[in-house]
Amino acid sequence: MKYINGIFICCLLASCSYHEARKSNRQGMDYITRNAYKEALQEFNLAIDKVPTYYPAYYNRAIVQANLNRPQEALQDMNYVIANMPDNAQAYYNRAIIHENLGNIPLAIQDYSQALNINPQFLEAYHYRGIARYHMRDLKGALKDYDKAINLGLETSALFFNRGVILQQQGSLSDAIESYSRSIQIDPSNARAYYNRAIAKMKINNKAEARQDLEISRRLGYSKATEAISRFYEE
Repeated sequence: MKYINGIFICCLLASCSYHEARKSNRQGMDYITRNAYKEALQEFNLAIDKVPTYYPAYYNRAIVQANLNRPQEALQDMNYVIANMPDNAQAYYNRAIIHENLGNIPLAIQDYSQALNINPQFLEAYHYRGIARYHMRDLKGALKDYDKAINLGLETSALFFNRGVILQQQGSLSDAIESYSRSIQIDPSNARAYYNRAIAKMKINNKAEARQDLEISRRLGYSKATEAISRFYEE
């Protein structure tokens, strides 16, 4: 009976500690929503002190460490999460971002791919893997990832802009212009999309519309647009 009572008491203590850890974790998450990362870090540390195997606190602490520009500490926490939760696609995705921030692009691609193996519908993982592949000069692979994300329903200004950049570099100017236009439609304040679309339009001798795009880009504060207007349009 003492053995059973002892287990029961330990379970009660563990339950109480777990409740306190969850409370600290929730408080930390609230701090994250307010960009109060140092306060959030304190709460996640408290949660881990109370329950050293409370994986959500490690996960959230990794996010905070990354936002505090402490990538090595973030990587350590995310490694711990993945070691104990190897089927967590979001953890691989976030570790990939950490690897990118550390300049380890091949490792980032590996983690994005693992996230997609676990969850083939992870739209942002396709987009971000595409960005990583672009940095590795794998334009074909990057474009394939961008197209996959779009076909699955992801619609962000950044995605269509990045797709346009590759198409423009490949010489598919009409397709690039179309992609930049979609980027602008989603976010009319995307000054770089107006600028890039203008450059593509100039290459197909549509200088009038190119000038209009450059003017908009300049009004939005993109300095390269001002330089382009001076270079190509002003005597």
